[in-house]
Amino acid sequence: MQDILRLLSAGLWMAAMQVALSFPAIALQDKLKDFDYWSNLCGLLADSEKYEEALAACEQAIVLRPKDAGIWAEHSNVLLKLKKYPDAIASADRALKFDPKISLAMTYRCMAFSALNRQDEGLDNCNQALKIDGNWGRKSPYLAWLNRGMILSQQGQFEQALNAYDRTLLLEEKDSITLAYRCETLTQLKRYEDAVISCQTALAGNGRWGDKSPAFAWYHAGNAYRLSNQLTSAIAAFDQAIKFDANDALTWNAQALVLEELDRTAEALTSYNRAIQLKEKLSVALVGRCAMLNRLRQFKEALTACDQAIQGDRQWGRWGAAQAWDQRGQALLNLGQAEEALASANRAVGIAPTYAEAWSNRSVALWVLQRYPEAIAATQEAIRLNPTYVSAWFNRATILRATKNYADAVIAYDQVLKLNPRHVSAWANRSAVLWHLRQYEQALDSADRAIALDSQFIPSWFNRAIALTAMNKYRDAIVAYDRVLKLNPKSAEAMTGKGVALWNLKQYPEAQATLQASLKLNPNQAIAQSTLKLVIAEEQRAKQPKVCVDKSKPCEPKQALDPSWPKFSSP
Repeated sequence: MQDILRLLSAGLWMAAMQVALSFPAIALQDKLKDFDYWSNLCGLLADSEKYEEALAACEQAIVLRPKDAGIWAEHSNVLLKLKKYPDAIASADRALKFDPKISLAMTYRCMAFSALNRQDEGLDNCNQALKIDGNWGRKSPYLAWLNRGMILSQQGQFEQALNAYDRTLLLEEKDSITLAYRCETLTQLKRYEDAVISCQTALAGNGRWGDKSPAFAWYHAGNAYRLSNQLTSAIAAFDQAIKFDANDALTWNAQALVLEELDRTAEALTSYNRAIQLKEKLSVALVGRCAMLNRLRQFKEALTACDQAIQGDRQWGRWGAAQAWDQRGQALLNLGQAEEALASANRAVGIAPTYAEAWSNRSVALWVLQRYPEAIAATQEAIRLNPTYVSAWFNRATILRATKNYADAVIAYDQVLKLNPRHVSAWANRSAVLWHLRQYEQALDSADRAIALDSQFIPSWFNRAIALTAMNKYRDAIVAYDRVLKLNPKSAEAMTGKGVALWNLKQYPEAQATLQASLKLNPNQAIAQSTLKLVIAEEQRAKQPKVCVDKSKPCEPKQALDPSWPKFSSP
């Protein structure tokens, strides 16, 4: 008691005087002695979020009645609002000393322990408060049920948390913050439709948000929409959340995730950057930035972002640090550092052995290093973990093709197209593999399917051209080669292919000019060199008198060109 009086006389007295002077209805001398006045003032100021003034009023009331359990509980509440959690626990203890059945003080202990990440102690206190169901002061059991639900949710006990929130709503039917937390828990339980309804009900509720705002409900509605693949609705929800609170890094990060799924890469990068501006060491946003920079082929910047993510606050998404190591490996691989890329990929699968994407990307590093059996094994593991993962099937087909296992490569490409019939690269590369198997009609059909999906994809036109060449349809092949050259005038392979087709059509001057143009683009093309020699020889023969020894056979029969020359595009 003497300690409290000395404390007040030193520093808090002036604060108390200032509060008192702001309420002139009662004489100052009477106010200083009126416990009810100070106690009520403490509560009113706390409700008005004037917590420092409320603290001074509470302590003036404590001076007048140091053994009053209610004012110690109110004091604990104000200290909670000021985030002075150990002090809040101490004040709640004083309340319980004077009234062991004051449930409100136990609830404040519950809240303070939870804020200190001492969840088990917090839960014990909330349970005890509800079991005793004693003195709740100005509050009700609603507060204990709500906080019990929040702790259970943090512990991953989502069904029990949901029950606690439902009990809370029996006491406060339209309580906005409870409904929003309930929405969050329903999302964790994958009951996305119910989650959205709960968030919508929260937004139409009593408007009591505690230390939150409507942004909290919009954020969790957005998450429920995203996880149920309603991506447009998710974007709209996150936009609403940002309107209420534009300074929440996690909301910007969540919006970026949806934009990423929608392949709106530049917009996703902007949202990730905004999240990082607000929280510069936010690992989950930094790794998202790394992934988007990889997509945009800004590999040096991507590598920097991934390294920053690894050194960040370790707040990760589903795959933890494995995602950063995986994306780091992709940046290194594209920078030509295959060994370092494989080392990063190994770290990724070591951290998260069930991360199918990391196994698939690891297979690419092994493929580049020509470690084909290991690469195929990595794709197999990715497929085992996620049989519907398109990229793993595509990488498997690519590696099988590189090792000339063409029949198995076709099977893998077929699986890609079963999962995604609009996969342009799969159709184009399937065409190339079928050409190797001398199934030219099927190769042409695959190339045409790729062109129908994307008429600007060069490999599709090139593979159409070589299939037509193999089928001796040279004029059609020239049309396809011209389309390649329109899209890429510096394609030496297409120029050579066109020259070969012209040679087969006996259009020797045009063939010679085309092949010479091809060799200007790439002087080392063996096929262009050999075909050009044949063209020149043909022209020279044409200038000489023809001598037919055997009238029953064509004069000077032409040697057929081996059609196995084309170089296919790599996947």
